[in-house]
Amino acid sequence: MFLSLQMNMMIWNKFLIPGFLVWLLQLTISNLLIIDTVRPDFICILILYWSIRKGRFIGTLAGLILGIVFDLSGTANFFGISPLIYSITGYLAGNLYGKYSKLNPFYYNFAWVLILSFQFLIYCIINYQEILIIDIGLFFSKWFGTSLYTIIFVGIFQFIYPLNRIE
Repeated sequence: MFLSLQMNMMIWNKFLIPGFLVWLLQLTISNLLIIDTVRPDFICILILYWSIRKGRFIGTLAGLILGIVFDLSGTANFFGISPLIYSITGYLAGNLYGKYSKLNPFYYNFAWVLILSFQFLIYCIINYQEILIIDIGLFFSKWFGTSLYTIIFVGIFQFIYPLNRIE
């Protein structure tokens, strides 16, 4: 009984400790890396990695929980947008679970880039809705910058811990 309980705690620690550290990193370091109004989204990167490693259910649940925690920490502009976009990212990236050996590596990497781009499109439509109405060119530049900034960080993490080694 005690051994079973200890094993369950070890499994939960694999999620709680990295989740807390990335949340703390998002709150502190991302404000130092801000360019204009664009900052990297480390929580999204963690959800992407967890979803590809564990599947859709864990990715969606982790996205929902981390999104609620992020919104409750007081850094979100619109309450509820973070759980929405992180859950969508977790669900869509969870579809890549176990697919690296079945897909062409170009399509596999293109898929997660599309998933992140779609997530940031939803984010930008809600967050920059007044810019969308006034100047559509500026809106698309904000969307492209926001997406590209986080995709660059995922690309950097690819050298440290590639997505294909997750499976």
